[in-house]
Amino acid sequence: MQNRSAYINSIHPLEPVFDGFMVHGGGGLIRDDQPVKIFKLMAETDMRRRAADPQPDSDNFRQWEVAGSSHVDVPFEIEYAKVRNLMAGLPLGNVQTRETDCELPAYSTVPFRDVMNAAFEHLVKWIDDEIPPPIAPRLQVAQALPPVEFARDRFGNILGGIRLAEHAVPTAKNPGMNSGTGNRFCFLYGSHEAFSEAQLRNLYSSREEYVQAVISVAQENLSDGYILPYAAERTIRNAQTRDIGR
Repeated sequence: MQNRSAYINSIHPLEPVFDGFMVHGGGGLIRDDQPVKIFKLMAETDMRRRAADPQPDSDNFRQWEVAGSSHVDVPFEIEYAKVRNLMAGLPLGNVQTRETDCELPAYSTVPFRDVMNAAFEHLVKWIDDEIPPPIAPRLQVAQALPPVEFARDRFGNILGGIRLAEHAVPTAKNPGMNSGTGNRFCFLYGSHEAFSEAQLRNLYSSREEYVQAVISVAQENLSDGYILPYAAERTIRNAQTRDIGR
C-alpha cells in the first residue's frame, strides 16, 4: 500500500504523465506540491493506521472517509464470487459471500462504491474544468496516540466522516473493523451485526419515519456531492421495501 504514495511522491515528478490519481485505501502522506490532482478515498477500515497522522485537504489534495464502510464489503464479495464462478464455468446467479473465520460477522453493508463512483466524477471535473471536489468531514478520533480509538455512538458505529443513509439511519452495527486468528484478511472485511426487531421498533415509530429519515440523508448526500443520483434513488427504493418500524 505504501507503493502508491511512493510512486506519486518520487516517480511521477520525474515523468509526470498523469493528470490525476485516485488512491483507494492506503499509502502514507502524499506530496501535494505538484500540479497533479490527488483524490484519496478511505473506508473506515483503512483509517485504523492513518487517523493518527491526518493529511489536510489542499488545492491539489482531497481525502474522503466513509463511515461504517470496509475495505472489502458485501458488494465486493458478490462481484468476486461471480468472477470465481465465471472462471469455474458455473452460473453467475445466486452467488454468496465467502465464509470467514473472523471474530465478528464479516463484511460491512455500507455501500462504499457509491462514494467512490461520485469521487471519480469529481476527479474528472477537477482535472478538466478545475472544479475542486467538496471538502468532506473526517472520521472522529477519540484517541490519536497508539492505539487509535475512534469516537462511536451508543451502537458502536463511528462518528464523523461521510455518513451514508445505511450508516446515518442505522439498522445494524457496521464498525468497519474486524479481526480473527483463522483468517489473516479479517481486518479488511469490517462487520455487520443487524439490530433486533425490538431495537428497530424502539428506533423507528413507523415505517414512514424510517423511510423519511433515509430520504433526508440520501438527498443531503446527493446535494453535498458524496453520491450520484442513481445511488440516492436506489437507497430510497431499498428503504421503501424494508419492513422497519412499528
